[in-house]
Amino acid sequence: MKSALFAAGLLAATAAIAATPVEPADLYRISMTDAVAVSPDGGQVAFTRMQFDIQTDRRTAEWWVAGVGKQGLAKRLLIPAQAAAGGLVWAPDGRRVAYVAPWLGRPQIWVMDVAEGIGRPLTSGTLAPRNLAWSPDGSRIAFTARVETPPPRIDGMPEKPAGASWAPEPRVISDWQWRTNDGGWIRPGTDHLFSVTLAQAAVTQLTTTDTNGQQTATDRIESGARWAPDGQSLIYAAARPGNERQADETDLYRIPAGGGTPERLTAIDGSERGGQLSPDGRLLAWIGCPRTTKFYCQSGLWLRPLAGGAPVQLSAGLDRPVSDFRWAGDGKSLIFQYFDAGFVRVGSISTSGGPVKPVVPAVGGTRLYLPSSGGSWDMGGDTHAFTTVAADRPAALGVMKAGKLVGTIDFNEKWRETKQIGTMERLTWKAPDGLTIEGWLQYPPGFDPAKKYPVALEIHGGPNTDYGPYFSITHQLYAAAGYVVLWSNPRGSIGYGEKFANAISPEYGGAYPGPDHDDLMAGMDEVLKRPWADARNQFIGGGSGGGVLTTYAIGKTDRFNAAAALRPVTDWSIQALTSDISAVTLSNWVVGNPWDNRDLYWRRSTFSLVGQVKTPTLLITGEADFRTPIAQTEAYYQALKVRGIDAMMVRLPEANHGMGRPSQWLQSNLAVINWYNRYRKQ
Repeated sequence: MKSALFAAGLLAATAAIAATPVEPADLYRISMTDAVAVSPDGGQVAFTRMQFDIQTDRRTAEWWVAGVGKQGLAKRLLIPAQAAAGGLVWAPDGRRVAYVAPWLGRPQIWVMDVAEGIGRPLTSGTLAPRNLAWSPDGSRIAFTARVETPPPRIDGMPEKPAGASWAPEPRVISDWQWRTNDGGWIRPGTDHLFSVTLAQAAVTQLTTTDTNGQQTATDRIESGARWAPDGQSLIYAAARPGNERQADETDLYRIPAGGGTPERLTAIDGSERGGQLSPDGRLLAWIGCPRTTKFYCQSGLWLRPLAGGAPVQLSAGLDRPVSDFRWAGDGKSLIFQYFDAGFVRVGSISTSGGPVKPVVPAVGGTRLYLPSSGGSWDMGGDTHAFTTVAADRPAALGVMKAGKLVGTIDFNEKWRETKQIGTMERLTWKAPDGLTIEGWLQYPPGFDPAKKYPVALEIHGGPNTDYGPYFSITHQLYAAAGYVVLWSNPRGSIGYGEKFANAISPEYGGAYPGPDHDDLMAGMDEVLKRPWADARNQFIGGGSGGGVLTTYAIGKTDRFNAAAALRPVTDWSIQALTSDISAVTLSNWVVGNPWDNRDLYWRRSTFSLVGQVKTPTLLITGEADFRTPIAQTEAYYQALKVRGIDAMMVRLPEANHGMGRPSQWLQSNLAVINWYNRYRKQ
C-alpha cells in the first residue's frame, strides 16, 4: 500500500512533457479535495471539489459522492457549489446526510436523502448552526450555535431621529478576547448546544445561561458534541468561566440529551477535547495535553473508564502530536491521525496500549497556498477516505478498504497534462550542533544542472507547525520564475517528537528565534554545495513565524540579496497585547507580562535588530490580520525607511492572517517574485 501511494506522485518527477509552467491564472483552474466523509457502513464516500471562482474571487465547493465497490469508485455530483454547503455528516442509516447551507438569509441545517439527491431545510430560525452530530437512532441532530445578545451601548445618548445619518455605533468592549483572526469582531453572546428533531423540526437548547449572563457550569464551548452510544447524553468540551487568560484550558462535560446540568468528566490542568465514548459506553477517549510553560504542548490520545480512574496517554510511546481519532467498531482499539516528519498518518492502537499499527501511510495537506501538512481523513466500517499526497498537483480523494487502495478521484488530471512542473527532492543536513534537519527542494521546470540557479529559502510559520512534500501554488510560482525553492522543518517544527518541537523553549536550552535560525542557515549552506546553486543569488522569506525568522536572519547576516517577511511578529510586547492569541503568547511564548519583563520582550523581538539590517526587505500583511496585527509590519517598515534601507510594504485590504482571497494570494506571490527579481544578479 505504501508503494502504491508513493507511486501516485510523492517526491517523484513527472513523466509527462507539459506545455507550460505553472502560471498565476492556474489558481483558478485547479481544484482540490479538502473534506471527506465516509458513510457508517463504508459503502459511500462524500467529498468536496474545492475551486476558486475567477468571477467572484471566492472559494467554492461542490460535494460529490462515490460508491465504494469491487471495481473501484463510481462518483456523481451530490450538492452543487451554488448551494454553499459545508459541514456534511452522514446519518447512522447511511442513506441521509445533513449539512449547513444558507436559507432565509441565515445558515440553516439541511437534510438530503442521498439516493434522491434533493436537499430540504430542516431549520428556519435565526441561529447559525455548526458542528452537526446525528443521534444514534437518527431522530435528532445536535449542533452548536451562538445566542447573541444586544451590544452594550453608552448610556445617556439621545435617540437617533428617524431617517438620520449618524456615525456607526461604537464597539464597547469588556471581554478578554474581543476579536478572532478567522471570525473578526466577536458579537456579544454565548455559544450553546442545541438539538433539533427530524420529525417536527423542534429545536431544544441544551445548555443554559444564568441570570448573570454566564453559561451554567461552562463558558466557551469548543467545537461540537458527540452523542453517547445509547443516545441519552452528549459529550462536549468547554472552558470554565474566568479561564480566558489560561491558554488551551478546557474540560470534558456530559449533558442529558434533553438538557439539564452538565456533569464535569475531566479536570486535568490543561486541554481535553474531542471526547468520545466507546461503543459499549464504558470508556472515554479524548485528545489532550497537560498544562505546560514550554513553548509547545504536544497533544496525545488519552483514555480512562467513564466511571472514573486515572487517565492513560495511549500515544505516549509514539511521541507524535495527535489531531483526530475514531473508535473501532468492536471498541477494542482506536484509529487516530497524527503528525509524523512532514506527513499526517493514520494508525491504530489497542485500548490496552502497545505499538501503533499503520492504517493509512500518508494523508495529503490541503492548504494549497503553502506546503503545510494536515488534510482530511474519515472512516466507516473498514473503509478509509483521505486526501492524497502529490508533489505535482493538489490533493485528490483516496480510498482504502480492508488495508488496500481501492482507487483515487483526481479532478486535476487533464490540467496536469498541460503543465510542465519541476521535480521535488527530499534532503537532510546537520545543524551546527549535529541535529539532523529535513527539508525539500522544488526545482524549476526544465531544470538543467549545468546552469546556475538562484536559491530562495522559504520558512514555515507557527512556529509549531510543519511543511511537507506537497504541491503549493506559492512554491510552484517561485520555481516557474526560475528559483530553486528550499523549505524545511527546523527545530520547533512538529512531527519529530516533543523535544524537537520544544528545542526553541528555554526549558531545553533554546530560544525563539535562535537555534532554528542556525538550522536554516545550515540548510542554505548545504544547498550551496551543489554546482548549480548560485551563491551570488540567495533570497529569504516566510510568513508569520517564518516572518519572525526572516526578520531575525537579516538582522544577523547580510548574505541574502533580498528578503520578504509576510505577516511577521517584530515586537512581542505588541503581539502579546493585540493578537487574538494573547493567552498563548503570555503563557508559553514569552512568559510573563511585558511591563515586568521588558528586557526579555525586547531581546526576543526582531525589531531590536532592525538597526543592523542591510537587506532590501518587502513586508506583506493583511489589514484585518488579528493574529499578527499589521502595526508591527508598519513599525518595521518605517524603521527601515528611517535608516535608508530599501523597503516596500504591501497591505492587503480586508485580508486576515490567511492572506485573504485568491487574488490576494497571487498578489502576495508575485510581489515577492518581483522583489527578488529586482535584486537578482545576472
